[in-house]
Amino acid sequence: MTVNNNISNNNVFSLFPPYTLEQANADVKTHKVISSDKQKDTVDINNQNKKSNTKKILFGSTLASTILTAGIFGLFFAKGFHGSSFKKLSKYTEHLSKRIQETSTSGTKDLFNKIVFFSRKGTKKTIDGLQSTSNFTALKDWIADKIFRTNKVTTKFADTSTRKFKKIVDKTLGKKYNKVGVQVNNLTSLLKHYNITNLSNLSEAQKLQKVTIKGQTLTLGEWINRLGQQTQRLETAFDNGFSLGAIRMRDKKRSSLLGNISEKIKERFFKDKKSLFNPKNYTTYVTEDVTSAAHNELRDELLKAKKEVTNNIPSIHENIKSKLGSFSHDIKPDDEALRTISQSIKQKLEKFKSCSGSDEQKVRDKISKEISSLIDDAQVLLKDNLQYSPSEQAEMAAKLNSIKSSVLSTGQSSKGALEEIMTIIKGLNSASAGKNGAKIISDESYKELSKLSSKISKGLADAVKLEADEYFLKQAELKVGSAPTDVLSVLFPIGVSAYAIGKGEDKDDRISATLTTCIPLIGTFATFVYGTVKMYSGAKNLIFSFVTGAIISKLGNYCDKLYKKYKDSGSIVKVAKEEYNNFWTDLTPQYAETLKNKENK
Repeated sequence: MTVNNNISNNNVFSLFPPYTLEQANADVKTHKVISSDKQKDTVDINNQNKKSNTKKILFGSTLASTILTAGIFGLFFAKGFHGSSFKKLSKYTEHLSKRIQETSTSGTKDLFNKIVFFSRKGTKKTIDGLQSTSNFTALKDWIADKIFRTNKVTTKFADTSTRKFKKIVDKTLGKKYNKVGVQVNNLTSLLKHYNITNLSNLSEAQKLQKVTIKGQTLTLGEWINRLGQQTQRLETAFDNGFSLGAIRMRDKKRSSLLGNISEKIKERFFKDKKSLFNPKNYTTYVTEDVTSAAHNELRDELLKAKKEVTNNIPSIHENIKSKLGSFSHDIKPDDEALRTISQSIKQKLEKFKSCSGSDEQKVRDKISKEISSLIDDAQVLLKDNLQYSPSEQAEMAAKLNSIKSSVLSTGQSSKGALEEIMTIIKGLNSASAGKNGAKIISDESYKELSKLSSKISKGLADAVKLEADEYFLKQAELKVGSAPTDVLSVLFPIGVSAYAIGKGEDKDDRISATLTTCIPLIGTFATFVYGTVKMYSGAKNLIFSFVTGAIISKLGNYCDKLYKKYKDSGSIVKVAKEEYNNFWTDLTPQYAETLKNKENK
């Protein structure tokens, strides 16, 4: 067998082609260049993918910004800028004006009066200008409602959404009154229990004992009978004013009074060529403006019903003080005479509130007459006063008459049934019956009744305020056609988001955008609309919706992180285990620090 000479010479590398060191180095460099080119190609591909991930989806917007834009437009489409959001600015100005007046000295009094007067006027004009922006909402809702009424399908959508929204609004108000109703039932049940088991079982001699309450002396038996009468009055007053039947009757009346609101808005904006430029359209919220007469009528009806149930001194004082404040704001800075009378009324009003003792009612009646006399003097000074126009005189005179009627109605007979009951209960709590000196009503029972009374008074005041203001305005807006546009305000960002996500480059891009942007945004605006329907105030609703959105966003980002981890590992169990371990790892130092602080203490 012939053997290769190279092999025979033990040169096994001779089987391979000749390869010099220079050639090897050159090839290594070439290899590096080739590798670098491949890496560059990979980077270019990644950059292209990155650029494609920021692909402009709609109107030149990227995926995330398209969804955000949809949400912002949805909110603007839903509510515009509601006028009630600016009311707190007016309250803040009133508080500031009050502080300026309190700190002014006699030497600077005229200057401060002028500052206060013109600052109020300036603030009012500012608020009036801001109020006009809310007319976008009314006009948008009115136009949308007209469009919806053009065919059966959209008409059904408008009617269904309005009916659903009204049902939620009614339920919110009903819960307020139901809660108070339960408390009224609890109070009257306790009173009947005490009356039957304790008071009615007293002997005739005990019932003939004289008991003085708030300067009025009656026998114990007479006070017991009066307590029973006032208990029945409370039940009847609450049933007549705030039972389900009473609420439905008011709702029927409210619906009738608001029946022509759409026509009034149309007339306000489109009666003629000049209507659109009517100054009122840029100084008031049209929905509130065209319904003001109905609003005042129903508010007075509600307050009258409330006074029969509960009408305590603080609420009477606050009502008169508010009316006096409104009158004082209109007094010109140079009108020292009217300003002095206004200050005198204010001082007497504070005395009226702080009356106490056995002759409380007599003193309060005396102060009421003194305030009425001052109002008469103010009416004389106001008449034919050249500092005020005829319209200003008429408006200020109406405010004075309103204050006078409030003051004259603050006698004993104007107390609500609840206040009458608690006056008697308080008197009986301090009285005793029999030789053993035992109290007629124990301290424990008095505290229980007093606590229930406070809850009823506050709860009914809140419910009446809700119905008189937020509920009325919400019913007016529903009549204009706000419900369908509120629904669309949520559907619009959902639709645009769905379109934008569908245009995403790949599955991961779409899932990430959905979790981190789309769901939190829709949740925020859905919560905002829900809060609007539930009649939350402007500030409360904004806080509620943004906090909810922040929580959903946090959860969305966390879910997106978990999804990416799952995609990398391919195991749900592994991801869950890792998150569990991370949780305890992060928590352990905090727990140890807590134990250490506890030991140090």
